[in-house]
Amino acid sequence: MSDKELSRFEVLQRVIDRRMTQSPAAQVLGLTRRQVCRALRAVHSQGAAGHISKKRGKRSNRQL
Repeated sequence: MSDKELSRFEVLQRVIDRRMTQSPAAQVLGLTRRQVCRALRAVHSQGAAGHISKKRGKRSNRQL
């Protein structure tokens, strides 16, 4: 997990622990409240791996 993903997970964990609400978390992460809600759903269903990019390790569609 990269540093950016780790810090993002820490903010999402604060929301899960009810130490922060979704709106301030969205401002910290630079996302909308709806995107934070989607990220929280992914973390609830898949754990810490839920918010990691699904494109990691895959080839680009534009690669020659």
